[in-house]
Amino acid sequence: MHLKKTYRIELNRVKIGTTDFEFADTPMGVIHGKINFENVESPYELFKKHCEKFKVKINQDDKEYKFIDTQVIPELKVYFENGTELNGWGGAISGMEKDDFEIQFGGITSELMQSEFKHHYEEYYGNE
Repeated sequence: MHLKKTYRIELNRVKIGTTDFEFADTPMGVIHGKINFENVESPYELFKKHCEKFKVKINQDDKEYKFIDTQVIPELKVYFENGTELNGWGGAISGMEKDDFEIQFGGITSELMQSEFKHHYEEYYGNE
């Protein structure tokens, strides 16, 4: 049993919510989790407008279902509970308005995976 950690998510220095990074592709150095939004009326509109303004590539955009899937958004930052920024390639978003949105964060080093995301590391590699 591990202690659940919550990470702050900011877009353009504004907190938009949190994630627990419930999932990981440990050997690929990728963590991902559901975004728990705070004070965001439409996540779809927020990310669509941001990506258009900052010329971030959108892999898929469905206006009817309000589904969006982005490449890495440079202005999307994740912070540990102690305020330190999570380093890596960065975060991308995918999700649909009536369901959930997920953040995928890549470029997590093996060392960071073992220390900060130990439960994912041990789940994949076992307790060595």
